[in-house]
Amino acid sequence: MPSKITLTLGTALAGIALCCFVESSFAQDALVGSLNATETDDSDAEDKDDSDNKSRRRSQLSGKLVNANSGLLIGSSESLSLGVTNVSETAEVEGIVVTGTWFDTYPVPYPALPPVEGTKINAGKKTSFVKPAEFPTFAGNDYREVMATTPGILVSEEPQSPIINFGYRGLNSQRSEFMQVLEDGVSLKNEQFGFPETHYTPILDAVERIELIRAGAALQYGPQPGGALNFVMKMPRLDAPFHFTTRNVFGSYGYYRNYSEVDGTVGPFGYYLYYDHRQQDGFREANSDYRLDNGSTRFVLDVTKDSQLILTLDFYDEEHGEPGGMRRREEVNPPNSVFVEDGFTQTSRFFDRFQLKRYYGMLEYQKFFSERTELEIKAFGGYLSRWSKRQRGGAFGTLPSGPDASTNSIQEREAWIEGVDARMRHDYDLFNNVSTIAGGVYFYHALQDRTDERGKTPDAESGILRNLNTGETWDGAIFAENRFHFGRLSIVPGMRLEFLNQSVVEQLNVSKTSNGDPLADQSDFNFVPLFGLGFGYVLVQGQPILSAPLVAGEKGAETKNPPALVVTGFGPPRVELYGTVSQAYRPITYGELVPTGASSIVNGNLKEGNALQFEYGVRGKPFPYLNFDVGGFYFTFTDQIGEVILPNGFTSTENVGDSRYIGFEAATELDILSIINGGAPSPYGNLTLYGNVTLLDGEFTSGPNNGNTPAYAPEYQVKTGAIYSYKNTFKLAMLGTLVDDEFGDDGDSFEGFIPAYNVWDLTAEFRFWKGRAGVFAGIRNVFNESYWGEVREEGIMPALPRNYYGGFEFFF
Repeated sequence: MPSKITLTLGTALAGIALCCFVESSFAQDALVGSLNATETDDSDAEDKDDSDNKSRRRSQLSGKLVNANSGLLIGSSESLSLGVTNVSETAEVEGIVVTGTWFDTYPVPYPALPPVEGTKINAGKKTSFVKPAEFPTFAGNDYREVMATTPGILVSEEPQSPIINFGYRGLNSQRSEFMQVLEDGVSLKNEQFGFPETHYTPILDAVERIELIRAGAALQYGPQPGGALNFVMKMPRLDAPFHFTTRNVFGSYGYYRNYSEVDGTVGPFGYYLYYDHRQQDGFREANSDYRLDNGSTRFVLDVTKDSQLILTLDFYDEEHGEPGGMRRREEVNPPNSVFVEDGFTQTSRFFDRFQLKRYYGMLEYQKFFSERTELEIKAFGGYLSRWSKRQRGGAFGTLPSGPDASTNSIQEREAWIEGVDARMRHDYDLFNNVSTIAGGVYFYHALQDRTDERGKTPDAESGILRNLNTGETWDGAIFAENRFHFGRLSIVPGMRLEFLNQSVVEQLNVSKTSNGDPLADQSDFNFVPLFGLGFGYVLVQGQPILSAPLVAGEKGAETKNPPALVVTGFGPPRVELYGTVSQAYRPITYGELVPTGASSIVNGNLKEGNALQFEYGVRGKPFPYLNFDVGGFYFTFTDQIGEVILPNGFTSTENVGDSRYIGFEAATELDILSIINGGAPSPYGNLTLYGNVTLLDGEFTSGPNNGNTPAYAPEYQVKTGAIYSYKNTFKLAMLGTLVDDEFGDDGDSFEGFIPAYNVWDLTAEFRFWKGRAGVFAGIRNVFNESYWGEVREEGIMPALPRNYYGGFEFFF
């Protein structure tokens, strides 16, 4: 498998690079043709953006040289400040008007984040982004569908709950433990280090875009080897003091959702508030219901023309049933088995419930000292409670039985979190080019109380306390990256120095004290230096884009003497090489530091897991209607932590082995109607065909699972489909996901096997009454595929069969 991937990758990269060189002149001609499109075409392209996104304030200053909606099309040989990453481009080149922004989706977007974005450097890294507004309105948090154009992300579905599981290139997707999941650049995990599960995911309606940073993400955001998934949330619109949006969705299995938001800007003050309610009865025979209430309040204040404060307050409250898992039928089966062959609607756990409460806040300060220097400080903190009750006496895919089935286990984890993330970016002149340095400091403190009780009935809400322990994390980090910029070449060295101290103190453990064992009081300190190196080289660079800086002061301010236009970037064709080598790590969790079982011990030399990642490829937008990204990756994950059964019957938590992953990724988007219209946005809308593939060969190279395939590491994952949109009136999408055979456990067991599946989703949206009202509908799992994408300790979790939804929306 590795040799085939290497051959395929080498051939693809060589072919694309050669094609880019040979056809660069043709691309230039295509661009000129598209630039000569009529003003009507330009107007149509603008109309295609959702009205609620056209005037969005970004989390950047509105004065100076920045604007809410956009990111700068930075070229690689321009001599200008690279920090001006949020300018809306309007240029006149030889009498031709050019408009566009980095995050524009029409005809197709550039397939990567800007080289420099705010206080972050993305140059040299493999990155991508997607805007939910590109798609018709979904029923809810349909992340399988919204991530359709993003390769490398595996969404393991859990349809009986609102929890989303993200997997990355063969790393376990359970609760997204191996990815860094962020909201506006701040971790949204239950507890970033000691309890890195992700139970909360933002509602898509409130998300402006989703960014994925692969190798090198740990240098910017800290632990986890699976890259960083960052949800950039919406900001207040600038064009009016009041906007109102509401959506109501009705669907199969008693599904209902209401999403409502208000926002606006009055002078220097902006506000954005939303409320999201979701509920469903579920498709299992019992206990697959959920109820969710979620909301956020965001206030934005332009303190001066070059400084801004942003206050965000979030709440999230949900409860769902856990109907249990199933198993595949074998020749010999345990008693009380529940088989998937007998139907996906069966329930094996009738009393198990889960609750999550999350209250978070963040205060952000942004300051532009000049167009070359920016400061960003985020102070954040909050409270989280995770509570569950689960009937005892059950096994994998079986009904609970025996004397234990008359009791249950009740667990609660409460976490209090606080931290500060301070970053600065500065552009400076070096050898007649503009280079950039970005870095900062990070502080994080968390305190977690865990209680375990034993209930006297299968559905008890409280019981006898058996375990009580407190975990605490102190983390500090210093990080920096520098983009050395020499014409078309960028070289980006980076480092992060992490100082992490974790401790767990047991106040009560009935199992240990009854055996005469002492309670644990364990502390662990780790200094983790991380280093990385990235490079980028622009093979083909297109037409210059000129821009006049915005006038400082009020939004929409005008001047009688506007400043001269300056080169702010380069439009298509643009094709570039990129590559990264970087380190990452996975910290020890509280449960690994101090297991609660009476027969569990911890190896005294327990170390954090480490990853070394290599990424390389070629990407670009050779024509206005076509983008692509083709590349390969290789990474190792060493010193993984697991459990080993000792001869005396005890279980030892220790570093159990290493694994390696090698693969190939390719992605492209093509606007058919733009081709027909000579490269310009078509007056008949956009018909975008997309496709991406991830080929993967993952294997454990040492330890008890040596030779096995890691969990959630399918050899291929293909996403393909079509998205049509007409102005801001009509959208239609057919989205397909094809996943190869995989396993839900590292042991590659019969029970953990997940057969290949192909799932297609169809969704449409139509707006009328001058864009003030709309209707939408969809069919998920159009061809009624019987499949499952998740296997847990309690068994196989079947996915939703074909289901339907529809709704209406109003905009004021």
